[in-house]
Amino acid sequence: MPFYKYTNIPTANLIIENQTMRWSSPVVFNDVEECQFVPFTKERIAHAYKKYQEILIECAKGNLPENYNSYSVVTKMIVSLLQITSGTNALSAESLAEIMKTVSGNFDGDFRQYVNAALIKCFRVLCVTTDFENKLMWAHYADQHRGCVLELDKFFDNEPRGLRAGYVRYHENLEPASNPLDILLCGETKEASMALIDDVVFSKRTLWNYENEYRYLFNESFGEITTTIDMATNNRTIKVKNQPEVLYTDVPFSLNTIKSITFGVRANTEDIDQISGMLIDKGSTASFYQMQMQDGRVVRTDLERQFLRRNR
Repeated sequence: MPFYKYTNIPTANLIIENQTMRWSSPVVFNDVEECQFVPFTKERIAHAYKKYQEILIECAKGNLPENYNSYSVVTKMIVSLLQITSGTNALSAESLAEIMKTVSGNFDGDFRQYVNAALIKCFRVLCVTTDFENKLMWAHYADQHRGCVLELDKFFDNEPRGLRAGYVRYHENLEPASNPLDILLCGETKEASMALIDDVVFSKRTLWNYENEYRYLFNESFGEITTTIDMATNNRTIKVKNQPEVLYTDVPFSLNTIKSITFGVRANTEDIDQISGMLIDKGSTASFYQMQMQDGRVVRTDLERQFLRRNR
């Protein structure tokens, strides 16, 4: 399936001239709520802790579930402590669960702080769509029809490490892909991390659903992330070091993956000539189109022959 990138003329020139596509941190996106969705409600967190407590008690009694080997070192250590202190009143699953609740503090605020302080600046996201004639997209992202839309079938020469891709889910109260109980039991496994990324990076409010957005994601180095908790006050401090200072990465791609360029209704002849001529000079076989007004409607018109004749 082809994907389309709406852009203005200066950016299109840079993309073609440098043969790179800019993947940006969500920090610079126009939606200020990017990555601010917390997947777990307070009720779901409370239920997870209650269930966790029940599972700890059963494990301490020797009733181990089939997937016990997948539990985290921390969970197994707690079970061992419960078994050692059984009958001494020195430790109980209930008291451990209460301690963990206290340490977890304000989950919503802490989770969002962790994302904003430690993660979001390192995310690199490329946003595309499946529709080349979306009127709102033309207005918002292609300079009010003065820009263009690039049709591409690949956005990189070498696949970035840890690449994720998928459609954005639009919601007001999204059913999360991740599960807090799984994280309590097994820690932050690869599967749990991937589910959290789906919830945080691949979701937006419903008012943006006109974009029909598809996203590509990879991470630049997260550097060193340190979280400290003051047990007396439960205050958390997150410090990061050695993270990239810039909020984007320019990823190389091959020009032969550009299948077409569609210019807007208001795109001027000079801009169209410059971009089409640059592509032709570089050996591109891309097709050229322009959105034009016909009988009060915007339709896409094939302009390839005009450009080939103009650039001889």
